[in-house]
Amino acid sequence: MRTLVATALYNSKKKEVYCMAKKITDEHMKYIRNTPQDDLEAVGFTFIKMLSLDYPNVRGYAIFFEGHVNDILPALKSMGT
Repeated sequence: MRTLVATALYNSKKKEVYCMAKKITDEHMKYIRNTPQDDLEAVGFTFIKMLSLDYPNVRGYAIFFEGHVNDILPALKSMGT
């Protein structure tokens, strides 16, 4: 099972703007924002790049967790962050 966690787009200042899925809590996002992508991928997260064919300056990515939403927080806490 693959669970959508959030999407992120880059604003004009090249900072990430996140849009969380409904089942994701602020606690989940706190861990995700403060953890390097490589570490997240090691515990089961997948990052998929997104871009717009109509607007070349619109870019971002989607974050998925390879498992059930109930398993996200234990996976994040297992990293010790």
